[in-house]
Amino acid sequence: MLPPLAGVATAMALGYLFWSVRPRPWQIANVVAFLANVAAVRSIPRLDSSNAMLQPLNYLTPASYAFAIWGVIYFLEYGFVCLQLLPRAQTELLRRVSPWWCGANACQVLWCLLFRPQFDSPGLLWLSAVALSSIAACLNRAHALIAAPQPDAQDGSVVLRVPVTLHFGWTTAAALVNWNGYVARCTSAPTPKLAVALLSAALATSVGSSVTVDRGSGLYGGTVAWAILAVGVQTVRSERLGEELGRGIAIAVGIAEIMLAAGLFLVAFGISYARNRVYKPGVGRSAASPSGGLRA
Repeated sequence: MLPPLAGVATAMALGYLFWSVRPRPWQIANVVAFLANVAAVRSIPRLDSSNAMLQPLNYLTPASYAFAIWGVIYFLEYGFVCLQLLPRAQTELLRRVSPWWCGANACQVLWCLLFRPQFDSPGLLWLSAVALSSIAACLNRAHALIAAPQPDAQDGSVVLRVPVTLHFGWTTAAALVNWNGYVARCTSAPTPKLAVALLSAALATSVGSSVTVDRGSGLYGGTVAWAILAVGVQTVRSERLGEELGRGIAIAVGIAEIMLAAGLFLVAFGISYARNRVYKPGVGRSAASPSGGLRA
């Protein structure tokens, strides 16, 4: 994910911070976990690196443009692992989030190891789906801590909230994509693959709406909606899916997925707008969100 020049800059920045700040063990663990994640993603050949035409048709596949979100996620996470080394970042919230952050990165390394051609079989492909689901589970716990009311405004820093929320939202949908890939490996019959894909889209929308409302996290809902929308776009324009299901059915399914995404976008926007009005800085801060402003 990080080009060589960025890698050199990262090493220099982290080296300076380690020398000048003397971080705590959990801060060092956050850095090591992230660097292991980046190294695994860059160096381990995976199934998604190979020709998609050689893979069984996954009915829950996002359009390729949606994966640009990874650039944003890694850029923000790079900023987070650097800034969390600073003395002012040594907050109780960051310390509590650290195990889940490290766990998510460890699970992503495991996923890279398992999502390879030698595991591409009905008996083994489910392992990568479990690993990816575990990433989302760890980030869910981290996000729950971040979204909870904090006594210190610095604890809710955007530097922590935004990358964790984006990563959590994307992996929520990505885990379902991986499970649908497993189903596609187990059967070539269109009916079960279509049923699982539709259930997955509905589940992603339901989970996205629930977490968005319960935690007041419009960014999470927007991220899940981004993934569902990309699935709908790909479903509409996929020639392989049109041949397998029939063009009319594929378009109808894609439109249904796009409508689910639109509904979730509305929920996310509504929550963000409401929170921004209620907790606008200088207007009215409640005990529920002492730092005010838009929550991720």
